[in-house]
Amino acid sequence: LWLGWEAGDETDLGRLAASLPRLVRFVGAFGAQSVPDSDDFVEPDRWPELDWAHLSEHHGLRRGLIERRAPSDQHDSVASWALATQRSQADLVRHYIETLRRLKYRPSGGFCVHCLVDAQPAISTSLVDHRRVPKLAYEALRNACRPVVVLTDPLPTSMPAGERLRLDVHVVSDLRHPIDEVEVTAHLAVGGTTETWRWVGSMPADAVERIGTIDHRLPVDGDDLELRVVLRTPDEVIERVDRSTLV
Repeated sequence: LWLGWEAGDETDLGRLAASLPRLVRFVGAFGAQSVPDSDDFVEPDRWPELDWAHLSEHHGLRRGLIERRAPSDQHDSVASWALATQRSQADLVRHYIETLRRLKYRPSGGFCVHCLVDAQPAISTSLVDHRRVPKLAYEALRNACRPVVVLTDPLPTSMPAGERLRLDVHVVSDLRHPIDEVEVTAHLAVGGTTETWRWVGSMPADAVERIGTIDHRLPVDGDDLELRVVLRTPDEVIERVDRSTLV
């Protein structure tokens, strides 16, 4: 599935799955290109006049698509542009995996990323570059694939002031045994205030549970959102932080 890369946005994946469940029974490939940290082949000193044709012909760059997610004219160096492409790729990878895990068995049975490691210098969908340097998407994949994770709906990037923000919260466990003590706390900071939600309970083995909903009316003067969610079990503490700016 190339939603979010060749067309549309990755946040549409849940709606697509609801409309055509068979598409997510097993996703054989997904991803987005990014510029690696090992970027000598890009010739950074030429920025912004890179040899775009050479990068496309010999290093896999699909400039029209990567510009849609990370426009190069908004950056003053290859390093800055590369970081933007890696952040964009990481966001897509995380959203795909979290959505598919939330749908596991109903109907999702798994996925493959495209691809793990480059065999040559490339601007590609790999998570690790040709010199075995991980991109940001590698860490995103590792965190999203933890045996136990807490997931929330994505924060919006546009929403009228005063509207109610509602985000479902799920816990997913791939463990083959139940967890007796699970605590989830969510802290939403916006407009200079922070609201907190807390849920406590047990988690069945190999299950997905919707544990609650974050429900908050957005203030008129608040546009920066930060959502910090902490999952505590007897064995570990997992924290995730999402940020968004309303436009």
